[in-house]
Amino acid sequence: MSESSSLKLNHNFLEIFGSKIHFVVLGNAANPSLFLVHSFYLSWAVFKPCLKDLSERFFLVIPDLPGFGESEMLKAPNTSFNYAQVLEEIRKFLDCRKISLYGFSAGGIVVLKYASLHSNSCDKVCEQGAPYFYQDYQVILRDKLLLWSFFFPAFPRFLKWLSCHHFIWPLIRRISKNLDVTMRTMENGRIERDFARMNLRAAYEWGRDILKIDLRHDLGKITCPVQVIAGDCDPYLSLASIDRMSKFIKDCRVMVLEGGDHEMTIKDPDLIVGKLTEFLK
Repeated sequence: MSESSSLKLNHNFLEIFGSKIHFVVLGNAANPSLFLVHSFYLSWAVFKPCLKDLSERFFLVIPDLPGFGESEMLKAPNTSFNYAQVLEEIRKFLDCRKISLYGFSAGGIVVLKYASLHSNSCDKVCEQGAPYFYQDYQVILRDKLLLWSFFFPAFPRFLKWLSCHHFIWPLIRRISKNLDVTMRTMENGRIERDFARMNLRAAYEWGRDILKIDLRHDLGKITCPVQVIAGDCDPYLSLASIDRMSKFIKDCRVMVLEGGDHEMTIKDPDLIVGKLTEFLK
């Protein structure tokens, strides 16, 4: 039995803006509240390796963003702005006065957007690998192929069919690793499960939103402390881009991890938990 399966996970569904949204709650409600926000095409389950240590210190709230995992897609556009509003509805439902947030990659965009909209409800924010401006990060070939594919109605259905046939995935993993050597998600079978459940329309809408993201104006509205965890081997974000982003935020500290890539949260969860816990103290 894994550590996460031995924990007392409380699965909840809340209707938000007319859609049923799934989120997991774990830990003592008297502890500081920490929201964990997953990245594109994944689900709350990506944080399973982190739960045991974090739940001893925090009251954890881990949503499936709309259209992913067990959450229905929004009837409104599935964008980072609307996803941030979903987090606020969950916060109010749980009656959390102040929350801290952690998100990685596209999930980091959502927590930064939330902090810009609801600074009075934020204690601290930490993100890893989140782009802030579409002209200041590199969209690698693998993700261009994935996102451009949604222009063609038959191709997403074909990918969903592939997700149900496990004998295809070893070939897909090899192709993906050739497109991006930092890609770790393909190696553990998580993408098959999450891809099979995600709503293709929601993925298309959020993907297009990510490709045109511009948080330059939003970042200046964040009043709480922000920690940016950066890897010096991230193919998306150069350290110069991270430095430019940090200058838009009033209280920002940048932590550069040597050898870190875009998927540090997945590859090195213990390292991320340690850095996150140290910052939130």
